[in-house]
Amino acid sequence: MNFINLRGFRHAIDVVMGKYDDPEEAGEVSHFQALATALSATVGLGNIAGVAIAVSVGGPGAIFWMSLGGLLGMTSKFVECTLGQKYRIVKSDGTIAGGPMYYLSRGLASMGQESLGKVLAILFSVFCLGGAFGGANMFQANQSYGAVATVLPFLPKWLYGLILLTLVGLVIIGGIRRIAQVAQGIPKD
Repeated sequence: MNFINLRGFRHAIDVVMGKYDDPEEAGEVSHFQALATALSATVGLGNIAGVAIAVSVGGPGAIFWMSLGGLLGMTSKFVECTLGQKYRIVKSDGTIAGGPMYYLSRGLASMGQESLGKVLAILFSVFCLGGAFGGANMFQANQSYGAVATVLPFLPKWLYGLILLTLVGLVIIGGIRRIAQVAQGIPKD
């Protein structure tokens, strides 16, 4: 990719700052909302706690290897986002559907590998469901309750879970527009 993450850095800043925003173009979210949403799906517990653990266990060498990994990761994220744009579907009502399921199935179909693309798209979806049910979100919900319980020790776990379920449900049920609005607003507050 010829170091696109370095060569295109100025352009990326211009896009996020709104230099290329056009209200007449198709799309559901602004460039900044798209960035905030992509980051919220990318940066997780491993990127926060994992770095602290790696530095404490690995020392200064860990910082070098994480930096190198970050440079490679930025390139792979660029490719992922580019494929998502290239193979997305604009529905008749103006909403957009895209992501790995689409670029796996549609991208491989364009290369004559339609069956493989469908199988990989289905596997990706199934693995996402598995990760959602037993992954880091359970750990993060438990950890957030632990933090809240220090301030509100009388709050029962089931009530906290119900409140969290309601808030997350309100965001997710609102679709990509609501997710983008929430992701955009969190860094500002």
